[in-house]
Amino acid sequence: MVDDKKRLKNFSVDFEKKSGFEGEARMRGFTITIDEPEAMGGTNKGPNPIEILLASLGGCLDFTGTIVAKEMGYELEDFQMELKGGLDPRGVAGNPDVIPGLQLVKVDIKKIEGIPEDKIPEFIAQIDKRCPVDDTLCRSLEVEIRRK
Repeated sequence: MVDDKKRLKNFSVDFEKKSGFEGEARMRGFTITIDEPEAMGGTNKGPNPIEILLASLGGCLDFTGTIVAKEMGYELEDFQMELKGGLDPRGVAGNPDVIPGLQLVKVDIKKIEGIPEDKIPEFIAQIDKRCPVDDTLCRSLEVEIRRK
């Protein structure tokens, strides 16, 4: 791997707690309200962090799929997925025997249009291999949390 920091495309999000579990993420002029459903103690003003993570994976698979399809000589006309993630809430609650994060993510592709049926396995293999969010979720990544 080339360790050239100059080649990195950097992304930034500003986050601010509003109240309870509600927070606001701001990036490039966009704002997303993040909250928990009422059943989890929130006010249901927006998707929760896990839903945002799954949506990010779906969006990135679509982005990568569009690129891969063009490279294969096709146009990805429709791409529909259902993304599911499972976690054990006891981990967030502090149980030391349970990991707090997602233990499984499933992506069920419901519809692909624009790719010939015999090319779909190659298409899926390429997006699985090249999607940045998929890659990030599948490998250990150091996250540094610090006070500035």
